[in-house]
Amino acid sequence: MNAAIIKDINKEYIEAVELYEKDIKKSASLESYINLAFLYWCFAFELFEFNIPNNISEKLSAIGGNRYSMILEIGLNDYPNSIELHFWQRYFSHISFGDEFFASDCKQLIEKYRDDENIVPYFYLYLFDKKKFEIEKNKILDECSKQPTAKNIYIRSIIENK
Repeated sequence: MNAAIIKDINKEYIEAVELYEKDIKKSASLESYINLAFLYWCFAFELFEFNIPNNISEKLSAIGGNRYSMILEIGLNDYPNSIELHFWQRYFSHISFGDEFFASDCKQLIEKYRDDENIVPYFYLYLFDKKKFEIEKNKILDECSKQPTAKNIYIRSIIENK
């Protein structure tokens, strides 16, 4: 497990961001792009839920607002067929700016990038149909428990609060 993920799991988010940034300057893993974009998005849009309890400064919040979408774009340049990068791009825009993102849109992403077996988008589909996506939800919760990064804590909280 790389050092950035360890910092992320330990809720040392500022240090995690610094390490993820170093990682993406080299040949970064897909996970580094996703986790970094996610943390920046939290810094920018999750003031009460994330920034205050984790002592994230206004300066880092502004940086997050400028960087999260850039990180997604850079990641998509390196991993153009990543369903998870495409998913977060749509999801962040939906949650932050109210852009439409229906269950059917999420299903289209899954179909378009079906060669990528990542199941993260199913947490969103689960919100629309709990019965149909119960198996995927359980797999996601299992993955989230194994590696409780900020992203996975968030996913878990969304699933468990719905």
